[in-house]
Amino acid sequence: MIFFGIILVVFALLFWNIRQIIPGKCGSLIAGVLLAMTFLCFLFRENFFACVGQTFLFVWLCQALLLYLLFDFFLLGKFLLFRIQKKKTENAKIKIWGSRILFGLSLLIAAIFLGIGIPHNSDYKIRELTIPTNGENFSAIYFSDLHLNPLFQRSKFEKLIAQADSIQPDFILFGGDLADISDSSMTNAGYDSLFRKLVSKSKILTLAVTGNHEAYMERSGADPEGWLRKVGAVVLNDETICTPVACFTGRVDFQVAKIREIPRKNLKELLPSDLSLPWILMDHQPKGIEKDYMGRLPNLALSGHTHRGQFFPGTVIINLVWRHAYGFSLLDGVPWLVTSGLDSWGLPVRIFSDTEFWVIHFISKN
Repeated sequence: MIFFGIILVVFALLFWNIRQIIPGKCGSLIAGVLLAMTFLCFLFRENFFACVGQTFLFVWLCQALLLYLLFDFFLLGKFLLFRIQKKKTENAKIKIWGSRILFGLSLLIAAIFLGIGIPHNSDYKIRELTIPTNGENFSAIYFSDLHLNPLFQRSKFEKLIAQADSIQPDFILFGGDLADISDSSMTNAGYDSLFRKLVSKSKILTLAVTGNHEAYMERSGADPEGWLRKVGAVVLNDETICTPVACFTGRVDFQVAKIREIPRKNLKELLPSDLSLPWILMDHQPKGIEKDYMGRLPNLALSGHTHRGQFFPGTVIINLVWRHAYGFSLLDGVPWLVTSGLDSWGLPVRIFSDTEFWVIHFISKN
């Protein structure tokens, strides 16, 4: 409810400012149409053209919101500090011309962001991490936030498969947020065969957890978790599985637990049966460990979800929202890796953030 409340406030602020580019009903009509198109594009995002519209409108609205907020605070601050009294007509002209200039500037910035951000999103970085362990040497490929949709570039997935074949990891680990389209749409697009190829590149297992978008898709009648199992991934829902070289715990996502009306287990209920093996925790959202947990800590935790903000100003705001928004650091005493994702939510745009996957080398200290 808080999220939808924020959206309503944002839309109201944008409507109030955009409508002033043209006085009267015409300005209100333009503002209303733009915001309505944004909502409709989001609602029908499985359609290619709706995805294209969503990409432009969301990037533009984010820049427009930032500029209009600054403009409104400037006007308010000017009034409070200097108590400048102007005629009503003069104030109206300032607001109209200010709104027009910012409207044009926001369109220009959005065009620049799209021109830079779309090509930047089409490729990804390969990051590497080394984790010392008491057991045997093994390796894993970790990626999250695939977000398959009509604008997803198939070549990106094919490149991942080729690189996984070259790396030959013992494990492939997927951190949630598979798709924003239905199971049938994924299969019709041939992603089932691609995912099976990727699964075949892991020497031991391919493991996955659910993300918050699995909750949204389940609510719409899809079964992304079942789809993952069909293509060969082992999906862990508050479960722990041990292999000869390591134990893995996969948490059910907070949103998935909510729509299924089930509580998330406490981590103490998910302790590995073999405490001598390295323990890797997978949890889509990097919210940390339960405050009341007092047991052994995992050797490594893996999350995604944040996208590192994806594009400005989200790349700044994200660090205010999450204690650990990106990269490798300690979180609640656990070495925690948060990836920015292999692709992007909704908008295939990256500014001041990268798409990526990680190659993790677990090296024996013995």
